[in-house]
Amino acid sequence: MDATPRLTSLVFRLNRDRLDALRSLSRTTRIRQSEYLREAIGDLLAKYEERLLSA
Repeated sequence: MDATPRLTSLVFRLNRDRLDALRSLSRTTRIRQSEYLREAIGDLLAKYEERLLSA
């Protein structure tokens, strides 16, 4: 059995300047944009973990 969790596609809108900055960062570091987005969402959920647990 594969230990890697299944990923689901998500579509959202982003300001052009943010997208350009993300693309530039991705190109210079050779880390995929999707990896940065998953990291950012993980950080956000960790920040609000207590609120999520009390809901």
